[in-house]
Amino acid sequence: MNDDIDAAAQDDPEWVVWSSPERIQRAVDTLFVETLPTVPADWKTQTGSAYRIGPMPQGLDRYSNELTLHWLDDAFDYFFPDEDALFEPRNAELVNAFVAYIGEFFVRKCDGRWINNPDMGGVLSSGDGRLYGFGPTIRYDWIDETDYPVVMLFDAPGTDFRQAVSSAWYSREVDYAAAHGLDHEHLELRREHGLA
Repeated sequence: MNDDIDAAAQDDPEWVVWSSPERIQRAVDTLFVETLPTVPADWKTQTGSAYRIGPMPQGLDRYSNELTLHWLDDAFDYFFPDEDALFEPRNAELVNAFVAYIGEFFVRKCDGRWINNPDMGGVLSSGDGRLYGFGPTIRYDWIDETDYPVVMLFDAPGTDFRQAVSSAWYSREVDYAAAHGLDHEHLELRREHGLA
């Protein structure tokens, strides 16, 4: 598995700095401590929801369904109402933080690992309106699959965070549980209904 990983690309100096666990943790911490709490509690989604989003929930795991499916899905629209907002220079650090956050779910919950996929690099590098000259990608040693946090992020404004990101997280969690003989609500439902 993973025979197609470009070993030399893993030593790209920019990538080595970007992918350090400390830098990724700082980016995610900044997102949750400084940025997300700035969403006004009385803000309503771009779709004209009659309900206010409310304050950011406290005391929840950053990757919990309670946070991601309910609050963060709506809060995402506050920062990125459309794809153009992802390309605004003032949002570069926020985009970077969301890429780190999205990918880190796969690392923490699904035993994934960050790799530099040069084929994805340059998709968004800073010099010409793109973000990176490398390709932040998640690979696994237990399954021959790849997840692309940058692609998920850039798909989110066109659909929603839940559909573009949370559903990919959920699906990979199910794969991980099935491959490792772990309990998961989805697998239990499949068994209950004779689908497994």
